[in-house]
Parts: sequence; C-alpha cells; structure tokens
Amino acid sequence: MAADDKKQEIDDKVTVLVRDRFGGNYRAAFAHYDDDGSGAIDKDELKLLLSDAGIGSGLTRWSWASGIMKEVDTDGDGGISWAEFEAVFRSNKS
Repeated sequence: MAADDKKQEIDDKVTVLVRDRFGGNYRAAFAHYDDDGSGAIDKDELKLLLSDAGIGSGLTRWSWASGIMKEVDTDGDGGISWAEFEAVFRSNKS
C-alpha cells in the first residue's frame, strides 16, 4: 500500500478524526462510514473517510483508497469489515 511513513500518516489522521468526531469510538466511526449499512466500508465510503481525515486530494484519493483496500480487505470481498477495520486500529482504541 504505502511506505511506513505514509501508513503512519493514515493512522495518525484517522485516529484524530475518530477522536474529534466520534469521541474515540471506532465502532461509531465504522458505522458512520458504512453508509449503506452493508456491514463493510466499500471504496467510495473509504474515500469519504479519507477526505474527512484530510488524506490525499480529490485527484489522489482513489489511489489511496485502492491501496488501502488491497491491504486491509484481507478476505478479498471488496469491502472493509468491522473485524478488518478494528484489526488496523486496535492499538489506538481507548
């Protein structure tokens, strides 16, 4: 997906977003971005999360989302499930 510094940037910015907008509640953030209630965050929903976190630009966000999806979607179903989302941010949860 990205070099370690880019992964850290994503982690830091999403952590700030979840803290500031959702009181540190990762489950609430996941539910918010699972806009269609499918139980998974798809690429379009992920692009919105990245936008809200200040990651990338309108021109580059699709590339960020594609790379993140490839790395985080461990079961290859085209979406990030709660378990996959939680595994990424487990160390940041309060």
